[in-house]
Amino acid sequence: MAENEDLDPQKIGKAEDKFRNLVEKRDELNKEANFYREERDKLNEERNKLQKEINELKEKRDELTDKAKKHKQRRNELQSKAKELIEFKKEKRDEIDNNLSQKVEELKVEIDQLERKQETTALPVEEENELLDELKDKTQELKKKKELLAEQDQIMEEVEELDEKIDELFKEADEEHELVVKYSEDSQEYHDEIEELYDEMNSISEEADNLHEKFIEEKERADHYHERAMEMKDEVIEMKRQKREEELKRKKQLLEQNEKVRKKLEDEEKLEKEIEKMMDMLKREGKAEI
Repeated sequence: MAENEDLDPQKIGKAEDKFRNLVEKRDELNKEANFYREERDKLNEERNKLQKEINELKEKRDELTDKAKKHKQRRNELQSKAKELIEFKKEKRDEIDNNLSQKVEELKVEIDQLERKQETTALPVEEENELLDELKDKTQELKKKKELLAEQDQIMEEVEELDEKIDELFKEADEEHELVVKYSEDSQEYHDEIEELYDEMNSISEEADNLHEKFIEEKERADHYHERAMEMKDEVIEMKRQKREEELKRKKQLLEQNEKVRKKLEDEEKLEKEIEKMMDMLKREGKAEI
C-alpha cells in the first residue's frame, strides 16, 4: 500500500525542527524582554528613591520657606509700626513752638521792667492802673506760656522715648530681616538641589521609558513566535495523529487481509480433510481406485 506523501516522516521531522526553532527564538526574545524589564525596573526603583529624596527635600524647603514668610511678616509689622511712630513723632514735633522758651524769657524781662517802673516811678492814677492791667496781662500770658512750655517739654520727652522705641523696632526688624534672608537662602539651596534631582529623575524616566518600549517590542515579538510555535505544535500533533490513524488503518487492513488468508487456509484444510474422508469411505467400499 502506497504511503501518504503528507505523512512523510521527514516532513514531520522538519515540522518538529521548525517548532523547536520557533520555541528557541521565542525563549531568546523572552530572555531579551526580561532583561529590558529588569533594567527598566531597576531604573524605576532608582527613580522612586529619587522621588522620595525629593519629597523629603521639599518638606525641608517648604518648612524653611514658611519660616521665612513668618519672619518677613514680623519684619513688615515692625517696620510698619516704626513708620507709624515716625509719623506720630512728626505730628508731635509740628505741635512744638521752638521760640516758646525765648518768648517766656522776653515776657519775664517785660514783666520785670513793668514792676520796676511801678516801684520807681510816680505815675498818675490812670497811667498806673494801665500799667497794672498790662502787668496783670503779661503775668497771665507768662503763666500760660510756662504751662505750654511744660507741655512741650513733656512732648519732647515723649518724642525722645519714641525715638528709642523706633530704634528698637528697626533693630528688631533688621534681626527679622536677617532671618528672612537666611531662611530664604537655605530654602533656595534645597530648591536648587531639588531641581538637580528632578533633572536626574527625568533623565532616568526617559531611559526607563525607552527600556519599557524595548521590552514591549521584544515581548510582542516573543508572543508572535509563541503563537507560531503553538500553531506549529498543533500542526505536528495533527500530523502525528493522522500518521497514527493511517498506521492503525494499515494495521487493520493487514489484519483483515491476514484474517481472510487464514480463513481461506482453514477452508482449504477442511476441504482437504473431507476429500480424505470420502476417499477412505470409498476404499472401504472397494469402489475407489488406488
